[in-house]
Amino acid sequence: MAMLRSFLLLFIVFSMGNAEVNLVKKCPYGWTNFGVRCYKFFSQAVNWITAEKNCQSLDANLASVHSKIEHDFLLSLLPSSSTRCWFGTHDGEQEGQWLWTDGTPYDYTYWAPGQPDNKGEPITENCGELNFENKGWNDGSCLSPQGYICAKYL
Repeated sequence: MAMLRSFLLLFIVFSMGNAEVNLVKKCPYGWTNFGVRCYKFFSQAVNWITAEKNCQSLDANLASVHSKIEHDFLLSLLPSSSTRCWFGTHDGEQEGQWLWTDGTPYDYTYWAPGQPDNKGEPITENCGELNFENKGWNDGSCLSPQGYICAKYL
């Protein structure tokens, strides 16, 4: 009987240990982890609004960026050094007041030289484009079709 109790106790201990391991969250297949979020580049060329809606349908948003390291990580997800894509910044509510679609603080920028410039009147540039001129950010026309990067929390 004592041996049976020992086996039961060991079984319970190992089961609890496995339960803790199973609580560790992982990114869905095809997504890449960085910090507390998972990211994925989508090559389908769509306008910025459609890109954000597509991300939301996956319980995500267009990616926000909060450091140079995170910016460089996003660039590493792109298929080539010249690929441009949508990410989650916009100033559609008030010109010049940039926000992230995920609601996080706007605490980091990496605008390319001379950007944002709001060129293209009468079509204003209110949406964030990553990897402008193989480097920084650009404010682009939200109607332009291009790929995009989504981010979701673990």
